[in-house]
Amino acid sequence: MKNIRFEFDCQREVPFYGHLCNQYLLNEQYDVNIGQNGHRYFIEAQGEQADLESLADAIAEDFLISSWLIKPLITLIDSPIGSKKLIQHSPLAQEYCQQCQPHFGDNQAKHFGQLDYVCPCCQADKRISQQLKNTGLDDVKILLNKLEQQGHVILPCGTKDAAISISYKPNRSNQKSNRQNLVICNPNNLNAHFVVTEQQVLALSSIEKPLISCRPIDNHPRLTDPLYALCFANSRLLMVICELLRQRGIDWIYIEGANNPHFTRVDSHWLPLCEITEDNNILSYLSSKQPLHDDAHYGRFQVQWKKDHIEVCTAKSNIQQDLGTDANLDHEAATCALHAATLSLKKPKNCAVLYLSDSNKSRIVTMDAKQQLELFFEFPTLPDNGYEIVHQIDASPQKQLFDKFKQRYPDDYLALLALKLDGSTNNIQSLWAIAAVLLGATNGCHSVPANKVLLSDFVIANALRHRGSNAPRIDYPLTRGEAHRSLNWCKTLGSILSFRLAEDGNIEKLAFGMHDSLADFICNWVEHLDQNISIKSVVLAGSSFDNELLGKRIALRLGKNFDLNPNAQMDLEGLNIAVGSLFLKQRRH
Repeated sequence: MKNIRFEFDCQREVPFYGHLCNQYLLNEQYDVNIGQNGHRYFIEAQGEQADLESLADAIAEDFLISSWLIKPLITLIDSPIGSKKLIQHSPLAQEYCQQCQPHFGDNQAKHFGQLDYVCPCCQADKRISQQLKNTGLDDVKILLNKLEQQGHVILPCGTKDAAISISYKPNRSNQKSNRQNLVICNPNNLNAHFVVTEQQVLALSSIEKPLISCRPIDNHPRLTDPLYALCFANSRLLMVICELLRQRGIDWIYIEGANNPHFTRVDSHWLPLCEITEDNNILSYLSSKQPLHDDAHYGRFQVQWKKDHIEVCTAKSNIQQDLGTDANLDHEAATCALHAATLSLKKPKNCAVLYLSDSNKSRIVTMDAKQQLELFFEFPTLPDNGYEIVHQIDASPQKQLFDKFKQRYPDDYLALLALKLDGSTNNIQSLWAIAAVLLGATNGCHSVPANKVLLSDFVIANALRHRGSNAPRIDYPLTRGEAHRSLNWCKTLGSILSFRLAEDGNIEKLAFGMHDSLADFICNWVEHLDQNISIKSVVLAGSSFDNELLGKRIALRLGKNFDLNPNAQMDLEGLNIAVGSLFLKQRRH
């Protein structure tokens, strides 16, 4: 007889794991103890070798991969520490699992297309709307007939959430839009269309079914954007639709309004760009110190202090506008992210935050041994139009280099003059967009639309194509203002131009150099700060980390000398700002 413990150590709560532990406890076939220690779930059993092997096979099949899973373990133990008590967990959100998906999602199965198929494992049939329960296979086929006729169709959802639509062509009507989202109909052909890593495939297949940004294979006949956000079906309806489309030879289709969370990988952790939770679902975070404010709101997040912990609930989307947003939080987002990431520390000190955002002020803020905050760096606000960009470059020491660029690449110069940048321009995304035009993204064989997201993605995608460790050294010189340092962006663009003029044909190497050099400069800045205040850890936050390559290069360089804190309990931009705002000395106007 042996005592065995099956452990699932996670970086945050996985409600389905708690649910499965409870199911094993209630299953009369097994005599087990269960437990949860923080975000570590475990099942303990005693028995003969054959019985334990049978239990191990069942657990391996039932415990689907979660993006939050750090490491599963099977250990031989002396005595159990679990109990016969059910685990309390947050409500489940998923609509299918490994047990029911083959029954309703396989075109050869008896119950194919039965959206209300009863599943004793995930019990998703109890959570889908009545409208979807009443939707049969014939109704789904009618939807697809409309898709064939119109090129797009809106899916029934039965809730007040934003409508989800699928289409055969991308929607270019909103020039401020993010990357085009695709749902994969045939996962077996994923590699035929996209360059994906094993980690990305595992994340796409995970319980959470996130959106992951990937680049298409080179010279794809239809996928012409630099990057796309991919996901697998996260609902029973979409699963059936994808199976029917797969039968018709369709491997992927555009999707709008997808409610999948968007994940990115930072320092070996998957993190959501912005936390997505069910309406009125409450999240709780222990705090070793009392905040300075009792409540706050930011976007959809409402935050309250409750004696020894912070509670966060998400307001329904239709009342989000009534709540508004504390505008000062956008200004102090970096400081909020620093506070949120050090929540569990009794006395956070000697730390810094590297906050890179596409919408709020990108900053480096430090906290010294006396918990005094200081702004070290803030990304400059770039001109939002080509004429002003050209005017400032012409007025800088880079004018002579820029004149050579005009003569050699007149079409690219004209494209720069015509450039319009939407939204905030005090971010890396805007700098990348300007650089993309200087690298010829809008002309010749590239012909990328003059859209800030697509232009920035052009630089990222080309950098991802680079193979090798050598890259040009791009200059990111600091400017010293009265209150803080910033970036001499004209000189950075001049550095990029000089390499393009010298090596026109190697855009991939130059794009990689832009990322690698920026990571190197950032590390040098933090090392400079370390000499002044002895930095122990660096918080990584902000939506710009959606650029996984930049995040990887930064983590690679900073991680050699500092402990990195990507705040795996929260998100990169949204929830963390709302929570951190409770600790701002001055929050409201």
